[in-house]
Amino acid sequence: MDFRALLQDELCALFPSEKKRRRAEFAGLLRSGVIRKGEKGLFLRLSHSSLAPLKKCLVLKREFSPLAPYELGRSRERGIHSGLFYHLEIGVSKAVLEDFGFYDVSALTDFLKEEVAADFIRGIFELRGYVGDPLRSYQLEIRFPSRAWALLVQEALKAQGIPFRCRQVKSEWHLYTKNAETIGLFLGYLGAFRSHLELERLRVEKETVNDLTRWVNYTTSNLERTVRSSLRQREKIRNLPLESLPPKLREIALLRIRYPYASLRELGSYCSPPVSKGEVYRRLKALEKEAERFQGKSM
Repeated sequence: MDFRALLQDELCALFPSEKKRRRAEFAGLLRSGVIRKGEKGLFLRLSHSSLAPLKKCLVLKREFSPLAPYELGRSRERGIHSGLFYHLEIGVSKAVLEDFGFYDVSALTDFLKEEVAADFIRGIFELRGYVGDPLRSYQLEIRFPSRAWALLVQEALKAQGIPFRCRQVKSEWHLYTKNAETIGLFLGYLGAFRSHLELERLRVEKETVNDLTRWVNYTTSNLERTVRSSLRQREKIRNLPLESLPPKLREIALLRIRYPYASLRELGSYCSPPVSKGEVYRRLKALEKEAERFQGKSM
């Protein structure tokens, strides 16, 4: 299953046992809506590309606002956020809008108290959140219509040791992080423990593949460099009268011909007595200079 689908399913199936926590999540869901004015009064319009969070909102509505009228529909949107979207419109009063901080965000401080803050933020995230595919990149964002609201949530998360950055994107304010550890902490804070574990599994898998890829690239690069150097050195050695070379240079020349793909460290271990990688490098460089000098005399 896709990680984002797994996370959404887990969050939408999560219903806290305490009534005050369920109410806080319901407040987070409603607070994610947009105020509209119709012929029958005020209503909140909640939109999402998936029907699941809207269904959850309806379940909570039956408990906390059973008499409020509602209407569920869908439409195909165009533009940046194109595609099929579902819409839930719930009738509300001005008193409800005031309680949920639509006119003054300071009213949200009660929902950001430690005992219910995670539930309230979970409701917001279900409709206003985005998480990227962790196999491609680590990214999690929550959209807010105002800077004051974004900063309130940012401070609440910071108090829990979950640091988010804040930035303006057109007319919205986004809390975001691209840190895998922070994303994991946030998912655990929301109560999405299964998704948190899956993220950790994908992160370890991704890091292992990246480490292996780096090792293969490093090894391949070293091998290619060794082959190129060996070819150049052997071509020059073939033009040298080996019997006229000093013993140390003659030894390394014969070893290079015998072991064309050996590394400097391996060639050093074949010497008698064994020598260091640096000493092998100096001897081969001396061989190349001798070859150039001999070629110059021949010309």
